[in-house]
Order: sequence, then C-alpha cells, then structure tokens
Amino acid sequence: MIMKICILSEYSGVLDEGMRNIAFHISKELSRHHEVLHLCLRPLGNVFSRTLWKKIQDFSPQIIHLIPGPTIKTFLLMKFFKLHYPQAKKIMSATNPVIGYFSEKFIPLFKPDLILTQSNKSQRMFTRLGCNTHFLPSGVDTERFVAVSKEAKRRLRARFQLDEEKFIALHIGPIRRSRDILIFNRIAKETNIQVLIVGSLSTPLERDTCHSLMNGGCLVWRTYLRNIAEIYAFSDCYVFPTLHRGSSIEMPLSVLEAMSCNLPIVSTKFGALPEVFAEGEGLHYVDAEDETILALNQIKESEEKVKTREKVLPYSWKNVAKRLEHLYDEQLEK
Repeated sequence: MIMKICILSEYSGVLDEGMRNIAFHISKELSRHHEVLHLCLRPLGNVFSRTLWKKIQDFSPQIIHLIPGPTIKTFLLMKFFKLHYPQAKKIMSATNPVIGYFSEKFIPLFKPDLILTQSNKSQRMFTRLGCNTHFLPSGVDTERFVAVSKEAKRRLRARFQLDEEKFIALHIGPIRRSRDILIFNRIAKETNIQVLIVGSLSTPLERDTCHSLMNGGCLVWRTYLRNIAEIYAFSDCYVFPTLHRGSSIEMPLSVLEAMSCNLPIVSTKFGALPEVFAEGEGLHYVDAEDETILALNQIKESEEKVKTREKVLPYSWKNVAKRLEHLYDEQLEK
C-alpha cells in the first residue's frame, strides 16, 4: 500500500550530524515506494510558519513523523499536530532524548501514537510514562561506506598529505568536552598513533577544547567533507570515547559508518551499541581510558580478524526503512 508520509526534521542539505542523516536517508528510502513530503523545521521560526502548516494540510498525510529530539518542545509540537491533523498517525523518533524530571510530567499529555527508541533505557523510560514504543536503531549506507584496498588507501593518504605508514585512529563528531574527546591527547602522547578528529560544522565549536587537542598532537579538521567515506577508508581504527548520555544520538552513526568500512572499533558501551552488537571480531568495548589505550595497542600490534562490516550489514538504511514501513502499517490498521 502506498502511504502519504510527512517527515519533519532539521535537515537542510548538510549531512554532518546524526539526526539530519537519519531524516535524509529515511526520507530517501521511503520515497522509493511512497509519497513523502520532507519539511525542514530550521530555522526554528519555520514551526510557526503558515506556509509549513499549509503544506502539511494540502498534502493530507497519513503519517507525520518527527525526527529531532525528543524534547518537551517537540512533544508540545506533536500536540499541535494532533489538534490540527487528527486523521494522521503521529510518530516520533527518540534519537537523543533530553527529558528532565519536570518535563516527564507533561509527556503523558502530549504523547504521540508511537515513539521509536534507540536504546532499552529510553524504551523503558517512555513505556513508564505511558507511551507506545518500539525499538528501531539507526541505519547506515552500506553501499557508500565500504573497505578499500591497500593501494587505494595509500593513494588517499597521499592526496590528503598523510603519512602512509602511520597508524591513524579516527573520530568524527562535535568538538566538545562532553564527548570525552580529550582522551585523544593521552592517546597521541602515550602511543605511536596519529589521532585524526573531524569536527562537525553544525554544532558550536569549543575553541579551548580544539586548541587543547591540536596542542596535544592531534590532527583536527573542521570542515564539511562531502565524501566522508574516504576519511574512514584511509584510517586504521575508529574510536568512540563518549560516556555522557545526551552527547550523541543513542546509536552513533559514525560508529556504524566505521563498521561498514570494516574498521576495528574501540568504543564505550554507549547507548544501544552493546545491545545491538556483540563484542569481538574487531569490536572492542571499553570502560576506562587505560582500557582504550590497551585496546588500541592491541589492534595496532595484532593480526586480529576484523568482521565489523558483517555485524552492521543488517542495519542498512534499506532494511531499517522496511522495518519502519511495517510499523507505519501497524499504526494505520489501528
């Protein structure tokens, strides 16, 4: 059955942030078989734009799917959608829940028809608040993010003026202390590893953090790289050190992209990662900085068989979109 689906997100043409990527790829995959209206809520004033509301009304969607957040503001927005478009089913993605104790009191009043969670912890929280939930992790473009040959890797490093022999540990994301990225200073100091950090342009830069990383021996690139897959391709390992909930979406896309390139991964047990992916075959979970250093040295010195791509293949955007279509169908049948 062809559905009319309205996707609301903060995507505006630049794919350097998790929720924007999710919105873009979900919209792209669903558009293959359904009518999709994808609207941008940025700048924030767009939410109050008559044009936006008229577009939704004229489209007459069966599904309204809100990607950003959720926050108390997005729950309130869902309430407005319920009042203005009662015929449509309201879906919300809980990619990065930022819900305080005070806000929890209002969620039962503003809840949508379905909340798509990305971790068991979030699912338990929203279920406790009386919401209908379903676990649906992020996806990855498995055709774009692929491993390359040693010769291709050598050519890429030459083009980016990087040492062909150096072991490169990569991290991609916002340059903020809350991401626990200052550990890279220690990695650069205590190991013979070149740290490369590619910062996001869509989030504010913490200049002191950036300067600390550069002074500590890390390479820091803060620019939009259209073919970010090349950066993964010439790297030797991906490191995700984040501990603080709320500092990333609960299924970090950069980790999935690195896995799709069959890179070894060193990561904290963040969000849904340990719930979805078993440790081993190139995937290392760590709890402390010392464990991170140990895991990196082990990867650098050993001939470990890496099969991280095999782990992530079931989570292609195509497969995630199929699961989402099934959830939409279930809602429309109610």
